[in-house]
Amino acid sequence: MNFICIVFGILFIIAGLIFATGNGHIHLYAWTNMPQCEKDKIKIKPLCRNIGLVIALNGFIFLIKGYFPKFNQSWFVATMIAWSFIAILDVWYISKSKRYQN
Repeated sequence: MNFICIVFGILFIIAGLIFATGNGHIHLYAWTNMPQCEKDKIKIKPLCRNIGLVIALNGFIFLIKGYFPKFNQSWFVATMIAWSFIAILDVWYISKSKRYQN
């Protein structure tokens, strides 16, 4: 067992769940300093749910790495590259989609 990966996995899952429930964005510096007219243009609940699930997915990858020694370094790196690609596609989707705009 790799305790560092387990700790990171738990932290990422907790952070992801905080965002997914809609409670994480209020602590972000960028959100608190954003003008109200800009905040009104964003549907924050579905956006937070989306971001939170992507963060939690990262946490599950770290937990798998921490608990299963057969999930060796090359599988972990390949999975993290795949996660990075998914995260990039998600950011692109968020920027192009009207789903998160009022």
